[in-house]
Amino acid sequence: MPNVFICTNREQDLYQKSMDLLKENGFNVSFLDVPDHGLGLKTPDNIIRQLQQAHATMAAGEYYTPELFNQLPNLRVIARLGVGFDRVDIQSATQNNVVVTITPNGNHEGVAEHAMALIMTLAKQIVTKDKQIRSGIWNTDKTNSLRGDTLGIIGLGRIGRSLALRALAMKMKVIATEPYPIEEFVRSNSLELVDIDTLLKRSDYVSVNSPFNEMTKGLINKEKLSLMKNTAYLINTSRGGLINESDLINALKNNDIAGAGLDVFEIEPMIKDNPLIELNNVVLSPHMAGNDSVSIADTAIESAQSIIDLYHGLWPRGAVINNELEDQWSW
Repeated sequence: MPNVFICTNREQDLYQKSMDLLKENGFNVSFLDVPDHGLGLKTPDNIIRQLQQAHATMAAGEYYTPELFNQLPNLRVIARLGVGFDRVDIQSATQNNVVVTITPNGNHEGVAEHAMALIMTLAKQIVTKDKQIRSGIWNTDKTNSLRGDTLGIIGLGRIGRSLALRALAMKMKVIATEPYPIEEFVRSNSLELVDIDTLLKRSDYVSVNSPFNEMTKGLINKEKLSLMKNTAYLINTSRGGLINESDLINALKNNDIAGAGLDVFEIEPMIKDNPLIELNNVVLSPHMAGNDSVSIADTAIESAQSIIDLYHGLWPRGAVINNELEDQWSW
């Protein structure tokens, strides 16, 4: 009986449907004994011993390094719980004949909700007003309206499109940059496609929703930040490496932009002396966009289904990252 390990110990009840699905298809399913082992590059020895029994993992935030692959001879599938796969060494996975999948349909709505929550929190100064009222300050100074403001979305994938629909419902104008747009979506929702520099210059809010790779690393840097209005806000719910954090901190300190809403960072967990913590024009959350209860359950089911499909000889197109394995791979 093949073994599947769910690489988290949190919210186990939300994984029940995915566990039942796997068990119905002949899998033995277990949670790792130690939670949050994805918080560092080095995987503890006790977790390695558990994973050595794994034929597939439902992977959370853990790192899969070349060294780790060498210690997991039975591993056939890494089914990521989410769309990011920057913590998996894809080259090593492919060399070790391990299929890597993502869950493109599982949590995009939740991430879009979180991005919109950050936008609204900044526009309405909710965190600032909360702190003031707890300090005995009754400050009713005006805040910003979203109606008529322009949201610029960098990346019109599933998350970007979901965010666009929410912004349009708030009566915002939406512009976007996307190398491979779905033309019907753009046309039917009256979106305007522009280049990234134009987007940065025109937007009141900029949401980064691009995939993270070598081409997009440091996409938003000093040069790009200088194009933004000094009244504009930057939102990132994608990956911290898309933004040069040092350049962003300087822009925030100098009031070159009005503020930022960040769910992701260059180093995670965020180190205690990160200057972002001391800035009042930033709203922070701990890489939790898409971690709502519905998204967790849906993502787990999608991840489990990819494992089941591969076990039965079906190739889950749209989910597999290293598709070059298709012709030669078998369970």
